[in-house]
Amino acid sequence: MPATPTFAETAAEAWPPISGWGARARSAARAARIRLEALKQRRQTEPFVRCLYAHAVFPDTVPTFRAFLKAAKQEGEFVDTPTLRAIIADGRPSDGRFFHLSFDDGFASVYEAGGPVMEDERVPYIMFVATDLIDADPDTLAAYFAHMPAYQARVRTLDWDQAKAAATGIGEIGCHTRTHARLSKIGHDPARLTDEIAGAKAIIEGHIGQRCDSFAWPYGTASDIDEHGRAAIADAGFTSNFSAVRGAVRPGVTDVMDIPRHQLEFHWPLHELMVWARGFREA
Repeated sequence: MPATPTFAETAAEAWPPISGWGARARSAARAARIRLEALKQRRQTEPFVRCLYAHAVFPDTVPTFRAFLKAAKQEGEFVDTPTLRAIIADGRPSDGRFFHLSFDDGFASVYEAGGPVMEDERVPYIMFVATDLIDADPDTLAAYFAHMPAYQARVRTLDWDQAKAAATGIGEIGCHTRTHARLSKIGHDPARLTDEIAGAKAIIEGHIGQRCDSFAWPYGTASDIDEHGRAAIADAGFTSNFSAVRGAVRPGVTDVMDIPRHQLEFHWPLHELMVWARGFREA
């Protein structure tokens, strides 16, 4: 009988420790820069619209996650994706302070450990899922994580019951393709693009019983998508598309089909999370 696959159930199990003198030196320098920025920053009072995203909320990071949400709520209001789209489309400078929170890849910990916290704090969120990873068999997950060197162990993904439950609460389910495909690599294959984008949208809608309007392209940099991928996303009927490129969201200027986001992860220190939430390197 094959062995039952093991999964990371804590942040320490999921992400590898920093090793090697070069990596440790770079990490120390980065930490020093962020600590200096944290000392310089002040609580925000000027209007802003800022999109934040992460991947997981493991049980060992729940205290930091809750503390972050409470701290961020002192500086701005968390809004859902339809509200974000309306703010962008309004075209007038925002007179409020708004955060939008999303999670990529559809890891179960977001719903299991993070979901109750977000329900308690009344923070709306969206999970961008790669549909072939939901309810996936061990071989599929093993193949996926073999190409994701940022992780030292496999991480459990949602099942469809959890995805539907999230969507019926204060969560949303967005699309992250079927297989976590790099769209710039398949732009020459219209059938594959359609399957990865429109096909994934149909799968999500079939399982959760709601429209899926939002997309985030895997890997998230400008080089990971091309004009063919962008056209396929629009043709599939998505009304918002998110990158992983840091930047400011500016009503009337930001393209709703190319929304920037700031990455943060909740095993990072709280002061570091707040540095990114306040728009460090946003310009």
